[in-house]
Amino acid sequence: MSRYAVTIANKEYDIKVEATEDLYLVNINGKNKKVSVQSLGGSRMLLLIDNQPNEIDIRSDGYESRRLVFVKGTEIEVEIEDYRLAEAKKVAGMGTSGTVIKNIKAPMPGLILELKVEVGEKVHQHQPLLVIEAMKMENIIKANADAVVKKIAVKPGLSVEKNDLLINFE
Repeated sequence: MSRYAVTIANKEYDIKVEATEDLYLVNINGKNKKVSVQSLGGSRMLLLIDNQPNEIDIRSDGYESRRLVFVKGTEIEVEIEDYRLAEAKKVAGMGTSGTVIKNIKAPMPGLILELKVEVGEKVHQHQPLLVIEAMKMENIIKANADAVVKKIAVKPGLSVEKNDLLINFE
């Protein structure tokens, strides 16, 4: 079973997905749905949600967690993350998209590989701030909102523990 944290219009959803032979069993904040998917080519697909048809088109910028979903003539911005990663970000004080968080903390123990910003720099939402290596994977920590870097508490080559201060914003 896969589990995701999905944010739409600043509202968070806990979504669990289990694949069966012919459909997906989806639990959205405790409500169960049966979903079947049929590809219509490219990024378009037909979703039958409890036998109700919905034609959608999903666009993304590669590995970004943000997606643009077009359904019934409406464009909806959706942020999709692995549930455990989203929870780790909350613990680290990274909050949800668009929320200015004053202190960015390490979501896990790791090694700082690269800083992508400087003190005094104005950063924009989703801009990479630094790269941390944890469990042999590189993780890019990004800004959740527009802000100005007040302090950088780490440097490349420094080991950090979970919840160590990484960056402070004004």
